[in-house]
Amino acid sequence: MTDQHPDRTEADPEADIGTDADIDSGSDPDAPSRTGTSFSRRTVLAAGIPAVAGVLAITALSGPRPARLGDPTGDEQVTAALQPHLSGHRRVAIAYLDGSGTTRFGGFGAEATDEFEVGSVTKTFTGALLASAVERGEVTVQSTVADVLGDEAEESAIADVRLAELATHTSGIPSLAPSWWTGRFTGTLLRQDPYPARDGDEVIADALGITPNGRGSYAYSNLGVALQGQLLARAAGTDYATLLGDRILEPLSLASTYAPITPEGLRDTATRGHTSAGLPNAAWTMHGVAPAGGIRSTAEDLALYLTGMIEGTAPGASAATEVLFTESQSSETSMNWFHEDMGTGQLMTWHNGMTGGFAAFTGWDPATGRGIVLLTDTARSLDDVAVAVLTGEVEL
Repeated sequence: MTDQHPDRTEADPEADIGTDADIDSGSDPDAPSRTGTSFSRRTVLAAGIPAVAGVLAITALSGPRPARLGDPTGDEQVTAALQPHLSGHRRVAIAYLDGSGTTRFGGFGAEATDEFEVGSVTKTFTGALLASAVERGEVTVQSTVADVLGDEAEESAIADVRLAELATHTSGIPSLAPSWWTGRFTGTLLRQDPYPARDGDEVIADALGITPNGRGSYAYSNLGVALQGQLLARAAGTDYATLLGDRILEPLSLASTYAPITPEGLRDTATRGHTSAGLPNAAWTMHGVAPAGGIRSTAEDLALYLTGMIEGTAPGASAATEVLFTESQSSETSMNWFHEDMGTGQLMTWHNGMTGGFAAFTGWDPATGRGIVLLTDTARSLDDVAVAVLTGEVEL
């Protein structure tokens, strides 16, 4: 689930704990900028850990498995153009929105209807829920934690943190709660879900115990977005998964998209992904942290979602256009969507994601309407090839 700064690149889930990357990580590991452009990729949801060297050593001893890209499916032009850029991947699903209203699907060992974890791309759905709640008059972007929780937040140092700050990673809340760290190391070593079995109320309680640091500056926070999603559920009088289904998934007919929340919530369609070294990794359902990275979806569903965002017809579509934080002329953030110059002089709208066994990228060029969805069952970044499609370096 990563997303980071200032280079904002996707982090390897095995090297992301302790980073700001996303659920993918806790902080922000090394995030090299894209050479020759001003695009600085944020990290996704990987799960970094302090003892990264130890984890990598154990992974190496387990025997890395060379990846073999699956056989091409779907649009031959799309697969032929992308195949040279997908070394190290296995199953990949692709949806290309060509800007004319046509969506072209392709893949390698995967169909447009196959299910993947999307990691921190989930955060954009949580952003859409914020926009929807604002439209309904339940909250405003200036609503504070205390406005939603009342007396429950009275003694908390984050009582005056605003929803706008949670949605733009400027709240000063760290990526992980201190109490989560113990289980994260073991979970990562065992290739399990490293996020604690904490429900929505418990995640809120964890966040209320935080003292913000660096408030007003960008610092990627999985805990902050998890809190955002749980506050929106509280304001609506329901739970996050139900809110997501009622307000975003059902209106868009995204029947293959869901937040399992717990392992018991996984569908029969759920498959396991692979670490960057090729080892099988357990599903990440993330419990109460799900608003930051717990959604599973398909290329077909995400193409519908992206189309609705681009055209402004999706519920909460203003989440992608109402800028809440401007870092520079080349980098802005709306409600959990990033707007960044990737070297063309124009701001692209995007978000990436990574879990222990999957990676994802969704984004589009507002000037042309050209968009891309990339999903893989390997925890290996897709950012470079996705950006190359958006900028026209790779023509589909």
